[in-house]
Amino acid sequence: MFPRLDTVWLLIGTFWLRPYVFGFLAAFLVIACSEIGPRRTAVWMGIGFAVAFGSEYSSTRNGFPFGLYHYLEAATQGRELWISNVPFMDSLSFVFLSFVSWATARRLVGATPREEASGEIAFRPVVLVLGAALMVAIDLVCDPVSLVGDRWFLGKIYYYEFPGAYFGIPHTNYLGWAFVALTVLGIMAGLERTGGLGGSPLRWLPRASLWAPLFYAAIVLFNVAIAFSVDLAPVGFIGLAIVATVGLAAAGRAADPVADPGLEQAG
Repeated sequence: MFPRLDTVWLLIGTFWLRPYVFGFLAAFLVIACSEIGPRRTAVWMGIGFAVAFGSEYSSTRNGFPFGLYHYLEAATQGRELWISNVPFMDSLSFVFLSFVSWATARRLVGATPREEASGEIAFRPVVLVLGAALMVAIDLVCDPVSLVGDRWFLGKIYYYEFPGAYFGIPHTNYLGWAFVALTVLGIMAGLERTGGLGGSPLRWLPRASLWAPLFYAAIVLFNVAIAFSVDLAPVGFIGLAIVATVGLAAAGRAADPVADPGLEQAG
C-alpha cells in the first residue's frame, strides 16, 4: 500500500520547511548505527517517536506531562505533515534528542568494553538519569527559542496556556522532558535486558567516543546561534555554559582511557 499523494507532498513540505530537523536526524542515524547498530537504531526511532507523540497528544489536551499548550495548525496547515494536532517534525525531534543525550551520558560516565563491542544499551541508573538531565539541558535553550519562532524561520507554531517564569516556559515543560527521556531510555534499556534488541555496531566512524558529545554540542549551538539572533542573549549564554561543561567533561574522559577502557578501542 503506497502512501497517499497528498501525504507525500506534505512530507516534502516538511523537509522543505524544517531541513535542520532532517539534518540532525541523518546525523543520528549515522552515529547511532555506529554505536548501537541498525536494529537498535530502528527500534529507538519507533519508541522515541511513539513516546514523544503520545506525550504531546496528551499534553495538548490535558496538560500531562509538559503542561497545557496548543499548536497553531493554521501556521503551517497544508504545508507540512501533522498527525492529529501535533506536527510530525516535533515528535520526530525527540528521537535524536533522546539518543544524543543518552549517548553523551554514556561517554561521560564511561562505556564498558562489553558495551563498546556489542552496542548494548545497559540498564545503568546513573546513565539514564544523566541522559535525562542532559536532554532537559538542551530544552533550557531550545524551548525559549522555539516559543519565539515568529522571530526566525521556525514560525509561531505553539503557545502555553499558562506561561512560566523562565522566558515564558512553565516548569512543567521541563518535568515533561525528563519524563519523556526517562521513559524512552528506560524502555530501550528494558528491551535490552529482556533480549528484545540485538545486532552489532557498524563502527564506521573513527574516534567514536567523540561523536555523541560533538553532536550534542552541535544541537545546543544551533539553538544558541538563534538565541543571540532573536535577542535572547541570556538563553544563548546558558547554552554556551552547557556546551562548555559537557565539552570539558568529555575531553577529560577522552584523555583518560584508563578510566574507560572502551575508549581505547573506540579511538
